[in-house]
Amino acid sequence: MISVCMATYNGARFLHEQIASILCQLAAEDELIISDDASSDDTPVLVRSFADPRIRFFTHPRLGVARNFECALGHARGDIVFLSDQDDVWMPDKIARMCAFMERGGYHCVMCNCQLVDAGLGLVKSPHFDASWPMQRSFWHNLYNNAWLGCCMAFRRQVLEQTLPFPRGLAAHDLWIALYAQWHFRCGYMQDDVLVSYRRHESTVSFTGSKSNNPLWFRIYYRVHIFCHLLWRSLLRTLHPAHSRKADTIEESL
Repeated sequence: MISVCMATYNGARFLHEQIASILCQLAAEDELIISDDASSDDTPVLVRSFADPRIRFFTHPRLGVARNFECALGHARGDIVFLSDQDDVWMPDKIARMCAFMERGGYHCVMCNCQLVDAGLGLVKSPHFDASWPMQRSFWHNLYNNAWLGCCMAFRRQVLEQTLPFPRGLAAHDLWIALYAQWHFRCGYMQDDVLVSYRRHESTVSFTGSKSNNPLWFRIYYRVHIFCHLLWRSLLRTLHPAHSRKADTIEESL
């Protein structure tokens, strides 16, 4: 069973194209989980207009990006989980090709390539990961300069169960999942497979394709913060695997 987990917030402008590009790839038993972060536009109306039983739609008070994704992931029932942004467009065979690649390589977490497009889907750069910036396969390199994109990721249920709940103060859900997977699981990289049109526009939340405007002190602090939580979670699961869910309570005090 496949679970696609999408977080939405005032995404009605591009959402129809993205949902349509996902549903055409899902089997009857699969699911598209959409967690909405108190949108004030027509996002809820648009989602419900599909009237598709594979869509499971959840709304809640404002949580922010990472917590919104955590909410979606917490409802996932599938054996393989995909992350989805609200404003991209997936290639028609993305799910099938990534699942086949995961199975062939015995991987627990995989990432495909993407192309950068503008608001109107005009091509900006393809592929995004190329000779000038290849996919980085080192844990330490990605901690320093992350090359993982949630919209290009898929992972097995074991990864999901070990990365939930998210630690407090998490800003980037995909970085947390990717680094934990690199540390503890077998990861695969589909650098030659462009399977997502990754839309960049004026309302984009992430800095992919542009330079981060976060101050240096914050970038250093955040990497130390996430590394400490990775180390703590790893120690907890090694020493007390039967009580790993206590991580949420313990990490609240960190």
